[in-house]
Amino acid sequence: MAKQGFRLAAVLRARKAQEDAAKAAVVRARADASAAVETVRARERDLDGRSVPLPSTSAAFAATLTARQAIAGELAAAIGVRRLADETVEERMADLTASAVQRRTIEKLQERHDATRKRTRDAAEAKAADDMTTSAAFRSEES
Repeated sequence: MAKQGFRLAAVLRARKAQEDAAKAAVVRARADASAAVETVRARERDLDGRSVPLPSTSAAFAATLTARQAIAGELAAAIGVRRLADETVEERMADLTASAVQRRTIEKLQERHDATRKRTRDAAEAKAADDMTTSAAFRSEES
């Protein structure tokens, strides 16, 4: 019997590489999401730290309100970035799950291949042992 290796071994290595790349993408996406959360918190602190000015002069009052409005705009943008980062994490997790499923599918094929080879080898060994037993019995009958 010719020794046949698992023909999908290269595919399995590729699937493992894809899964590793997906894991790295998840790590990067989570880091980006964490940074986005920190940016939102920083903008919230900035906005909370700016008190509404006393109406001492109209120019100071207008400048303070304009600064608060700018910070509020930055906060809204940071919230949008955070939502986008959260969606990206979810997408990367879905990619990782799909990659893991594909890898596991190939691994199951390899396990079945290995089990089939083992059964075939065991059957050949059993047949060889039976042939030797039959041959020995036949020789002892002839003697």
